[in-house]
Amino acid sequence: MAGARKGFLHGLYVWLVIFLGYGMLTAILKAEPLDVDLWREYAVLVVLGVLAEWFVVSVPQGSLSLGFAVVFVSFIRFDATTTVLVSVLSAFIANSIFSKDSFFRSTLFNGAQYTISAVAASALYFYTGGQVADKISAANFIPLAVFVITYFFVNHFLVTLFLWPSFRMQRWSVWRSALKWDCLTYMFTAPIGILMALIYEKTGTLGAVLLFIPLLTLKYLLRLYINLETANKELSALYEVAKNLGSNLELSKTLGLILSETKRVVNYHTGIIYLWEEEERLLVPAAIKSPFAEKLRSITYSLEEGLIGQAAKTGQPEIVYDSKRDSRMRSIPGINQFLRSLLIIPLSMDNKLIGVIAIGKKEPYAFGQKQVRILSSLGGQAAVAMANAMLYKKIEKLAITDGLTKVYNHRYFYKKMEEESERYRRYGTVFSFIMLDLDYFKRFNDKYGHRAGDHALYTVAQVIKKSTRMLDVVSRYGGEEFAVILPETDAAAARVVAERILHAVRDTYFSVSDDHPPVHITVSIGVATCPQDAENINDLIEMADKALYYSKETGKNKVSVWSEVPVNALVDNG
Repeated sequence: MAGARKGFLHGLYVWLVIFLGYGMLTAILKAEPLDVDLWREYAVLVVLGVLAEWFVVSVPQGSLSLGFAVVFVSFIRFDATTTVLVSVLSAFIANSIFSKDSFFRSTLFNGAQYTISAVAASALYFYTGGQVADKISAANFIPLAVFVITYFFVNHFLVTLFLWPSFRMQRWSVWRSALKWDCLTYMFTAPIGILMALIYEKTGTLGAVLLFIPLLTLKYLLRLYINLETANKELSALYEVAKNLGSNLELSKTLGLILSETKRVVNYHTGIIYLWEEEERLLVPAAIKSPFAEKLRSITYSLEEGLIGQAAKTGQPEIVYDSKRDSRMRSIPGINQFLRSLLIIPLSMDNKLIGVIAIGKKEPYAFGQKQVRILSSLGGQAAVAMANAMLYKKIEKLAITDGLTKVYNHRYFYKKMEEESERYRRYGTVFSFIMLDLDYFKRFNDKYGHRAGDHALYTVAQVIKKSTRMLDVVSRYGGEEFAVILPETDAAAARVVAERILHAVRDTYFSVSDDHPPVHITVSIGVATCPQDAENINDLIEMADKALYYSKETGKNKVSVWSEVPVNALVDNG
C-alpha cells in the first residue's frame, strides 16, 4: 500500500511538472512571439542544442549534457522565449533520434523542466536588474550569475525529484557525486556560452558554430577524466573486495559485502545473490538489496529455468537491455517484472557452480559490456570468497552435527542447554527438556544387524525433527538416546510435543532388509521443565532421565513428565 501511494505521488508530480511547463511555454509564446525572420538562427541553435544533448558524458550516476552553453547563448543573444523554445525542441529531437528509452513521459518531462528552469532563471535575472540588451557587461555580471545559479538549482531540483524513486535507494555519496558533476558542467559551459554569444555578435552564426568545437573537446576531456576516476573506483572496489573478503569467513557478511562493493562501481536498483543448493538442485536467494526483497526472497530457480538458471547452466553472463522488448523475459517470475535492465553473472570456482549474482535497474539500456567486465572481475573474487565462506560454514556444521543421524551432537546440545539456562536466569523464560530412548534397540540390532540399526537411528532423528519446531534443538545424546530442547515451552506444551514424537515414531515403518517386511519401533520418553522441576542444567537432565527410566519400567512406549511421576516411584528408584 505504501509503495503504491509513493508511486502515485511520483506520477502526480511528473504530470504536474509537465502541465505547468507546457502551460508556461504556451503563455510565453503568446506574450512574446518569436521573430520569424530569425528562423535560420533559431534553427542553428536548435541543431547545436541537439548535438549538445547527443554528446553527453556518462558518469556512474547517470549522464551529463553540455547543452547549458546553448541555453545560455540563446538567452544572452535573444530572449527567454527563444531560450525556452530552443531547449524544448532540442530535447524532443535529441530524445526522438538518439535515445533508446521508449518513455515518452520522460521526453515530455525534460521539455517541461527546461521551460520551468528557463522561466524561473529569466524572472530572477530581470528581478536583480538584468538588462534586456547588452547583457554581456560588467554591470550585468550579477544578474547573469543569478540566471546561471537559478537555472542550475531549479533544473537539479526538478530532475532529482523525478529520479527520486531510484535516488532514495542510494547512499548519500551517490547523490553528492551527481551534484558535483552537475556543478562542474555548469562551471565549464557557462563561460563557453558567453564566448559563443560574443563571437555570435561579432561574426554571426558561423563563428558560434565553429566555437562549438571546444564543447566537443571539453566533452572528450571530461570523458577521459571520468573514465580514469571510474577505473580508479573499480580498482579500489576490487582491492576492498580482495582485502575484506579474504579476512571474512562468515557467509552472510561476505554476501552483504559483495553487494555493497558492487554498488560502488556498477550502480543498481536491485541486487540479488543466489546460492546453488546441491541437494535441492535449486538457486536460492541468499542476499538481497532491494525494496522488493520480500517478494524476491521466495523465488528460486532450477538450472536452465529463466535467464538466472540459464546463466548458471552455461556459465555465461546474460544482459537484458529492455525486459519489455526481450522475448526471453515473457512469463518469467522474478526481478524482470519490475526492472527494465538486468545483468546476470554466474559465479563458479574450478568449474563448480557457486551461485549467481543478478543486478537490475528500472531504466532500460542501463548495462553494457563495460558493466559485464566489471562485474565479472568482482564475481571472480566473490566466488572464491563465497566458496571459502561456504566451506567454513560446512566445517562448522560438521563440528556440531552427529555424523550418523545428521542432528546436533552431544557437545552442541550442552552449549544450547547453557544458553537456555542463561536466558532463564536473565529473563525468567521457561524451557523444557525431552529425553528419548529407543525400546528394545539391542534386540533390534541383534536381530536385524547394525546396518539396519544405524538406519533406524537416522530415521528416528528425522521423525523427531519433523515433529518439532525450527527453534527446537534436536540432538543425539548418545547411543540410542536423543535429547530435545524446547525453548519457551512449559510442561503441558512439552507433553504435547513428546506425545506427537511418540506417535510419529510408532507410526513409521522401518526397513530392515530387502527380504524382510518393514517393522515398527517404539520409544520411551521423559520430560522435565525449568524452573518447575529444576533450575540447574545437570539436575534438569537427571530429572528427565529419571522420567525416561520410569517410562521404561512401566511398560515402555509412553511419555512420562517428571512432575507427574508418582512419589512412590521416586522412592523406589532413588
